Amino acid sequence: MSRLLVVARPSLVPGFHLAGVEAFAAADAQAAQRLIADWLEAGEVGLLAIDDELLAGFDPAFRRQLEAADHLPYLAIPSGEPRGPEGARQQQIAELIRRAIGFHITFPGESPEGSYE
Repeated sequence: MSRLLVVARPSLVPGFHLAGVEAFAAADAQAAQRLIADWLEAGEVGLLAIDDELLAGFDPAFRRQLEAADHLPYLAIPSGEPRGPEGARQQQIAELIRRAIGFHITFPGESPEGSYE
């Protein structure tokens, strides 16, 4: 049976639990990698949502392995407060949407690269 699996920093896990989502705490990227590696090895089926700060710390070889796993697709979820300028946040959201639906959507006043004219 497929399910949604969230891997986030320990301080965020209770919020996911309150929303009825199965969430797992990882204090750092290495702990998250070990948890996810166990799921990959066990053939776990589901959608994996990973705290973007944890994902950024993954070993490149492990990230390629995760990207190749068809039975456990993943997406990065923003962690904490927005960082950087508003344009960067909009680009991050656009990338989440593009990854989820498979193509980039532009809105009036926005160039195909995602910046506003």
